[in-house]
Amino acid sequence: MMVLAFCGCNSNRASEEQLRSEISRIPMLYTVEAEVEVLVEGHGENGTAEWKAMFGTRDIILPVRANVKAGIDLSKITQLEIDGDRVYVTLPDPVIEVESTEIPWGEVVSSVTGLRDQFSNREKEFLTNKGKKDLVRQIEKLDIVVPAQEHAEQIMTTFFNRMGYKPVFRSRPLYSENDFIRFIN
Repeated sequence: MMVLAFCGCNSNRASEEQLRSEISRIPMLYTVEAEVEVLVEGHGENGTAEWKAMFGTRDIILPVRANVKAGIDLSKITQLEIDGDRVYVTLPDPVIEVESTEIPWGEVVSSVTGLRDQFSNREKEFLTNKGKKDLVRQIEKLDIVVPAQEHAEQIMTTFFNRMGYKPVFRSRPLYSENDFIRFIN
């Protein structure tokens, strides 16, 4: 591996082409991971107490979970300049990806009493979609963009040091967390 060939060899620094080649081997650098869960409640039609006593009630709690990763897409590094023993680099904006979502159906809690029907698949699908929207709102509240960028800079500092350079990171202004969210599934 080329990285090992340049470890601790300040006199034999990697060229810009070699740096770019090594960086391209790791297109996505995930530095933060979290699991997010929301509980979605569904209730049958509201009625009077007499109506509920006569015909029953319907309630459901549906958990929706997501595995979320944040990191830097290293394939999008466009600014990389070498000046002596320093390398100036602008990292791309962090990206938040929802890697997977799941509904653990074995953990769904429902209560249907009296003459009421069970929740239909259509109703469950509606609640699942509501849960996914709630997940996005929860993800927006997570503080993972700045740590993702900071961790990426730490990892890349080690990388550049091993290649014989002292990195200088140029920062870009961060946007709102919502700007970085993209769904895979």
